[in-house]
Amino acid sequence: MLGETAALDGGGRPKVIAPATHDTASSVAAIPLEADGEVFISSGSWSLMGIESRTPFASDAARRLNVTNEGGVERRYRVLKNITGLWIIEQIRKELGGAGYHELVEAARAAAPWRSLIDPDDPRFFHPPSMVAAILAFCADTGQPRPDTAGALSRAVFDGLALSYRRVSRELAALRGSPVSRILIVGGGSQNRLLNQLCADACEVPVRAGPVETSALGNACLQLVGLGVLPSLDAARALIRRSYPVEDYTPGAPVPADSLQRFRAFRADRATHRHA
Repeated sequence: MLGETAALDGGGRPKVIAPATHDTASSVAAIPLEADGEVFISSGSWSLMGIESRTPFASDAARRLNVTNEGGVERRYRVLKNITGLWIIEQIRKELGGAGYHELVEAARAAAPWRSLIDPDDPRFFHPPSMVAAILAFCADTGQPRPDTAGALSRAVFDGLALSYRRVSRELAALRGSPVSRILIVGGGSQNRLLNQLCADACEVPVRAGPVETSALGNACLQLVGLGVLPSLDAARALIRRSYPVEDYTPGAPVPADSLQRFRAFRADRATHRHA
């Protein structure tokens, strides 16, 4: 999906520039990717997790994993998966009377880790009448402790998201045939330091977070490329790396083995019920 921006060329005639104006394409264009093996997450209401590739991934394995190939800049592909993201937290905030986002993050930080988990992509979280009730029902159905505080509810979401990132990062590594070296998180969700650290812990690779407003940055940078101010997408990304602060996270405490097993069982049980 291309948009048009008008400028005047040397002869006073309109010059048409077509940047990647789809918000995710623009966001990925601004992610300061540097090396093979890097995976990106555009983190917001949805978490869009993937790799950039010169060729599409259209194998049977990619189809089974539900990987999409979306057009990007300079004939590159955004090979990615959609993960239900921080929309779940937004719904919890509304139900708890507009509790502050930072307040919920800090409450989750103080809550017991890996105690109760959800699978963010379970259909019951897509658009329930009550997100809180859906989380409580999921934990009851899967034999987990009841997350009956704001911190425990939020922690169940963040831990579940981190384990979703782990699962998808391993799927992408298997498709590409090489390990993930680093995960770059951009967008509004990159400001969640707890989730960033959980991502590093769960995926067992370094994480770099930032910048935040990458959709706008990518759009602007590609207009500069179109105007000849910047020579290429790689040059635009180099400029972004020099211009915006980022935060680095290193893997810390590993996820307990029983929590990994519990999370894997969620998806296995869903597949069993689907084919029953």
